[in-house]
Amino acid sequence: MFINLNNKKCVVIGGGEVASRKVEVLLRYKADLTVIAPEFNPTLIDLEINKKIKLIKREYSEGDIDTAALIVAATSSPMVNERVYRDAVKSNIPVNVVDNPYKCTFFFPSVVNRGDLTIGISTSGKYPALAKKIRKVTEKYITEDYSEIVSLLADFRLWVSHSNLSKKEREKILAQVLDEFYDKGNIKPQALLDILLNYKSKLSIRNSNA
Repeated sequence: MFINLNNKKCVVIGGGEVASRKVEVLLRYKADLTVIAPEFNPTLIDLEINKKIKLIKREYSEGDIDTAALIVAATSSPMVNERVYRDAVKSNIPVNVVDNPYKCTFFFPSVVNRGDLTIGISTSGKYPALAKKIRKVTEKYITEDYSEIVSLLADFRLWVSHSNLSKKEREKILAQVLDEFYDKGNIKPQALLDILLNYKSKLSIRNSNA
């Protein structure tokens, strides 16, 4: 499941290096971030100075997670992390307790981003290093070209949806385009564009003759 966190309230409990890493991940998805801890490392302080996050300098209390979309417990205290976990579960708020997969109701995957294409890789917290390794392998095959490829396919899908083809015909053509693209073995935007223009030409002639 992928969640839209744009402008959603997310709370990170903890002010150290681990908390900073989680904050940086959440910022990629434009979350509205509040970080709560007695002390903060320089990275978090800089982020607040640049108005990217809000810092609250004190110990955690239960009301801190009210109305949050998700919670991250990233303190060095197992007792505090346990409190955050229990409060979140009680309030039905997704929570991740770092380095404790048994106290998580969601996990941070290792992610490959190529524009609108997002690939999440997870071992459910059991062996994060493996997820990172697989991500690096995936990045070699899923190149930056996929950002443009997705955009071209999205435009073609919209064009097909406005045609007079039946639903079954539309689905068949969308699948055929991908089969032809991958069968040629040239996974480049220009190769895809040539295929899409050919289909558009054939379909336009068919529609005009209908």
